[in-house]
Amino acid sequence: MSATAPENSPSQKKNVVIIGGSCVAIAATLTAKKILPSTHRLIIIEKHSHFHYMFAFPRACVITGWENELFVPYTKLFDSPEKGQVLQALATNITKTHVELDRSIDGFGTSVEYDYLIYGTGARHPEPGNLNDHDTKTGAIQRLKEMQEKIKRATKVLLIGGGAVGLELAVEIREHFPEKEVTLVHSRDRYMLSYKLGLHQRAADILKEFGVRQVTSDRVIIPEGGFVDDFKMIKVATRDGKEIESDLQSDLLSKLSPASVDPKSRLVKTKTSLQIDDDAFPNIFTAGDVADLEDVKTGGAAWRQGERCMRNICKMIENPKIQTAQLERHVPMPPQIFLYFGVARAAAQIKLLGFMIATSWTFLVKRFFSYNVHATRSWDWLGTPLTKETADN
Repeated sequence: MSATAPENSPSQKKNVVIIGGSCVAIAATLTAKKILPSTHRLIIIEKHSHFHYMFAFPRACVITGWENELFVPYTKLFDSPEKGQVLQALATNITKTHVELDRSIDGFGTSVEYDYLIYGTGARHPEPGNLNDHDTKTGAIQRLKEMQEKIKRATKVLLIGGGAVGLELAVEIREHFPEKEVTLVHSRDRYMLSYKLGLHQRAADILKEFGVRQVTSDRVIIPEGGFVDDFKMIKVATRDGKEIESDLQSDLLSKLSPASVDPKSRLVKTKTSLQIDDDAFPNIFTAGDVADLEDVKTGGAAWRQGERCMRNICKMIENPKIQTAQLERHVPMPPQIFLYFGVARAAAQIKLLGFMIATSWTFLVKRFFSYNVHATRSWDWLGTPLTKETADN
């Protein structure tokens, strides 16, 4: 006689599936660990072998020797398969009941059944805003080292785009290689349009102090076929949501629910409950860069949205008859950001005593300083404290 499967074994549990393993997924997971009913488990579908701490990529493009701290293994995120799993795979299709995968995964095959789904694929940024095309830690670190070598060999560096990545990278290069000429070209008349004018002014002043040549209200003419890789050209992306490329995975959702994807922006139309704007699929939520929300597209905003998605899913599990109006309502997060300008300077827009202020005053911002841009916290999120031994995992 075959053994009877234990109650609430992985095969019996219903799945809450998250497509994408970035901040949305991590925030949702940490919330789920506290409140997800035992009838369900969490399944994250992510093509990368490690969590990418992209906030530190501008510094890692310049300073060598610590790249391994920016890629965290998913292996300890869950205590057991009964609680959840991270599947290293690419979602290729979404049906009403399953997410199809590009490869076979032990215990699942080529598809994962879901009861609830969080669509958190994010957006695709050009390098070094992220390293989306490098699925392994080894490959991603190798790419960072290639960028380091290019910058090291360059005499003049042209950066296109004055978002957070471009601004930070410009100062990192000038701080560590003051002999190099760095030019930053930005198509608008000010940086970081989603934030206060004061943030632009402080950022521009710091770039000037470091000797970065700033060209605003102008565009670089890209030659046919792009720039030749001559070690003088680094293309960067913004982190303020103004110059992002649409993630092709938005096509996945548009096949299942054409009405929920804006045909122009390719962003997912989203209710205040963070359900997709299609009443035929109340069990599908969305968050992060791919969601058409008022929030500035930052990791902090994505984190907050991921938490709310999970809280609303748990409410629906506990009360299947609950109405959308009874779910938590998403309120746009006030735009806050911290820009690292080298190891000892910064500009930030933060909430202080109930007011949103832009500041570069060292007394206020120095408590946020961290050589690895606080990458250590991401190891704590994923259940593997950062040590010399774990850093190479």
